[in-house]
Amino acid sequence: MNNWRDLFQDHILARGEMYYYDGAVLELHKTEHGYQAIVEGTEDYEVEIEIEEGEVCEMYCSCPYAEDGSHCKHMAAVLYEIEEQDESGFLSEDACLEQQEKELEELIEKLSERELRAFVKKLAGQDGGIRSMLLTRYVVEIDEKQMNRLKQGVDRLVREYSDGNGFIDYRNAWDFTYAMECYLGDKVDVLIERSCWRQAFELTNYVFQTIGNIDTDDSDGGICQVANACYERWEEILKNCSEDVRSEMFAWFTSHLSCDYVMDYLEEYIEDFLMREFRDREMLEKKLKYLDEIIEKQGPSTDGGSTWSEHYGYEDNLIRRLELMEQLGYSKEEIHEYRRKHWRFSAIRKLEIQENLDRGNLDEAIRILRESKELDSEYSGLVASYSEQLISIYEEQADTKAYKEELLYYVLKCPQHELTYIRKLKKVCTDKEWEQYREQILREPRNFAIRYPLMEAEGMYERMLECLKREGFVLNLDRYEKVLKERFPEQVRDLYISYLHREAERVSDRKRYRELMKYLKKISGYPGGKEKAAGIAENWRAKYYRRRAMMDEMENAGF
Repeated sequence: MNNWRDLFQDHILARGEMYYYDGAVLELHKTEHGYQAIVEGTEDYEVEIEIEEGEVCEMYCSCPYAEDGSHCKHMAAVLYEIEEQDESGFLSEDACLEQQEKELEELIEKLSERELRAFVKKLAGQDGGIRSMLLTRYVVEIDEKQMNRLKQGVDRLVREYSDGNGFIDYRNAWDFTYAMECYLGDKVDVLIERSCWRQAFELTNYVFQTIGNIDTDDSDGGICQVANACYERWEEILKNCSEDVRSEMFAWFTSHLSCDYVMDYLEEYIEDFLMREFRDREMLEKKLKYLDEIIEKQGPSTDGGSTWSEHYGYEDNLIRRLELMEQLGYSKEEIHEYRRKHWRFSAIRKLEIQENLDRGNLDEAIRILRESKELDSEYSGLVASYSEQLISIYEEQADTKAYKEELLYYVLKCPQHELTYIRKLKKVCTDKEWEQYREQILREPRNFAIRYPLMEAEGMYERMLECLKREGFVLNLDRYEKVLKERFPEQVRDLYISYLHREAERVSDRKRYRELMKYLKKISGYPGGKEKAAGIAENWRAKYYRRRAMMDEMENAGF
């Protein structure tokens, strides 16, 4: 294969080489048009390479990075493997991985036990990774000394990928997190297989604490991937361990909440696991008490303490609390009493509203929605959501009077970000009413996002032009240039000229100079624009002759 490395960015190529050396390329075999393989990563990814006359002509990988056609590290790893096996003569149409494994199995069967033991001993003496794997998998008891060795393996990875100050830069960050995931798979999973639950939990926590305190450029999000891998190990351990270990795990999670054990966003993994797992009654009651403490701290707020969960998204602690009550067998009356006691929280009322809607009890849903508009009057987003629900209900009931009144409230009292409800209001108004309401909408400062779209929809082009003159914001001018140019070509041209005069005084870098040239060319397309553009260019050459970059860009643009 010729020059295939040129197809990859340097850092992608380096990561692919690392995957290749780590043995991540599996099941490589030759096809009619090239090669197929599986590459171990965050998941197992399928890679296909098509080759014609010694040249790579097409590549595919099932990983997210390659979805847009980018060449990824998994492709690079496979190409390294192809190159190595081609040189060794391992790859052919009739020789694949299964054949190699069969040959290896036959060879091992021929060796005596003494020869195998001697060979394994020699390998373990030469390779610390193999030595550690043997000790983890086959030592009779995983004692404190062995646990210290396993933790030292984590520390070695940190030293390997960090600089002298303990920082892991962007070039090494992904390889570091991949190495940590592999360490979990190599070491923790072996402990789990051996039912060494305490040791598996202890080592998982050590990895979690390490990634949770490392100083790194985590632009690729690798830390969260390792945290997810730790979460999966916690789940596996909790599902299979003894009651004593479960109790110890529960104590660990409760004692490590909000104690700066790891950086703040990783603390969410601890809270998430604590809330979602541990279903024994005693543990459920402890979680109930913990949630009560959080909710109590909310004071007069209408928010019961919404928190972000990596696995479940945004959740409200009041809803969690109600779920726990059901799991603990609280009666319907007790649950209803708790809801009424905490009626000031929007999450409780939203729950009641939805339940009434599901039962078809629209009158009760309307009553709670109206009450909620009053109770949450300080929270514009909540009030807008209640109003939207009321509009939907009134429309379904064909209550034209209430529908129009609620539309008026929503459109005139709530900030507008699109024209959907404004169009609905127009349909139920007389022409005279609509003119009055439209003016109120346009004059409301909060509605700046829909001001121009509404003027365009209403054909108010002169009003739009006047607003653009006062505003001087060129992006809005660009957005509506097409419709305005047809009607007011000279005025639009002059707006662009005014913009160029203002900006020429301010800009000082080549990128902005290029932008000015684009607008100068744009002006040339208007009536009398060529002469105007030439005059501006002449003025700039005389006034800004010391700006070499500006002069270069003017010449490149043909001025």
